[in-house]
Amino acid sequence: MPTYTSALLCAVGVFLLYNFVHSVRRNKVVARIPGPKPSSWLYGSLPELLFTKNYGEYEYQWQKTFGMTYRVRGCMGEDRVFTSDPVALRALFNNNKIFEITQYHRYLASILMGDSSVFGVEHAVHRRIRNVFNPAFTQSHIQTLLPALQSIATRLTGKLERDCSQVPDGRQFDIYEVIQYATSDVVAEAVMGYQFNSIETGGDEVSKNHHNVIALSSSRTKSALLADSLIPYVPRWIFRAALHLPMENSQGILRYQKVMRSWSNKLVKQKNENINLGIRTDGDLLSTIVGMNEDQKTSAHLKPDEIKHQIPSIMVAGQDTTGNTIAFALHELAQNLEWQKKVRAEILKVREFSNGELRDSDYDKLSYLNAHLKETLRFHAPLPITEREATEDTVLPLSKPVTATDGREITEIPLKKGEVVMCALASYNRNTDLWGEDADIFDAYRWLDERSKATAGRSTTIGPYANLASFLGGPHVCLGWRLAVLEAQIILAELVSKFSFEPVKGPAGIIHPAVAITLQPVSSEGVPHLPLRLKVLGHTSA
Repeated sequence: MPTYTSALLCAVGVFLLYNFVHSVRRNKVVARIPGPKPSSWLYGSLPELLFTKNYGEYEYQWQKTFGMTYRVRGCMGEDRVFTSDPVALRALFNNNKIFEITQYHRYLASILMGDSSVFGVEHAVHRRIRNVFNPAFTQSHIQTLLPALQSIATRLTGKLERDCSQVPDGRQFDIYEVIQYATSDVVAEAVMGYQFNSIETGGDEVSKNHHNVIALSSSRTKSALLADSLIPYVPRWIFRAALHLPMENSQGILRYQKVMRSWSNKLVKQKNENINLGIRTDGDLLSTIVGMNEDQKTSAHLKPDEIKHQIPSIMVAGQDTTGNTIAFALHELAQNLEWQKKVRAEILKVREFSNGELRDSDYDKLSYLNAHLKETLRFHAPLPITEREATEDTVLPLSKPVTATDGREITEIPLKKGEVVMCALASYNRNTDLWGEDADIFDAYRWLDERSKATAGRSTTIGPYANLASFLGGPHVCLGWRLAVLEAQIILAELVSKFSFEPVKGPAGIIHPAVAITLQPVSSEGVPHLPLRLKVLGHTSA
């Protein structure tokens, strides 16, 4: 078995090899693209990009200075293309034969979720997995989950009402954690057919391990930046060996692997046993998926691991991302009380015509709520940046040419095999060419006037929802985007109709949008939080 000493020596060798290969393969065209001056050779401009107190502090200014496409210096002098150009993003997302998920992210997905995770596979394997999973996430199937989602939203408001019951004038507290508990319960109950009861109890061993590993993975360090650059040149056994080091993070990941594998095995075994007994239920999406897999022909049939490894993948995507979107939506509602009243009045009016309970068709009628949700997804992009790696020498098309440092115009960027392109999703969502000169302002009214019509009419669209990049696009489009939208609609409608939300004054009420795995609201100390002042409303309040 390799020793840790040999692993260290190998890492040093890889570092030297990386520098040699990088110097030989440097892309001269990319080197001529303007971009920000790096703060250091070792880390480039990545600390300014990723570690600022408010995400986008530098990035959005860079876009104003250099345009939609520019060069960012990565670790150890590596040049990377950084783009929010819609034509470039469409090519990067739609052609996964030429532009793949990076090796770093495939490694990370295999460690946290399993070798067959949909986040870490490509081509034929990816298509087979999506072919079985996609039908369960269609609009018709998602609508069957409405009662379960409404029940969880009611449990959430019930808990908050109890917490506020002794303070009729309103209570100030941090509701970030309970929002995450609610979205965790949604994934467990609606998708997996399992009870976490996180809202009431904080969850069981599975949910607690999940929250712990999310917290571990959210801790961004400069060493992680170096790992991102070096991983393509490092044998996998080094990273597997590193998991057994006596370090808190490594041990936390090992515990997570053990717990999630046991839970995934139990869930899939239970669904298969039900099918063998002739019990076919569509009460949760996993039952639907396992049943559909049994109906597949041999060539399309998924292996057990190809189903099991999607369970932690869906947990990560479904709980953390949607929870943070709901948190930012509540934060923005608290900043504009008049707008909040309009959103609430519309919800109560539609609810009155539905005898107090919103139907599945009612949620799309909530024009103010949906405008607010779209603006939240635009302004606080859940995944600010993703990356794609060229599998062969190719060119990246652009909608707007780039003027190189020597004055020449670049209309398409030649890329060498192995080069990584940074896809600027948050910058796309604030691109003034798409969203107007006020793109840096949170204004939900843009979805109710002519501005949204101008964006919707563009020929180059990216994502499946409102032409936003928030759910990606192409073959790797977010599997559960419809569930995420409906979940946010239901939880926000329930919360806004029962409570008023006001900002907390002073330093304690300040939140910063910080990027970890996803964008999340954090305190000045970097701890995820959402401090708000809540007041229980009467049924006639508007």
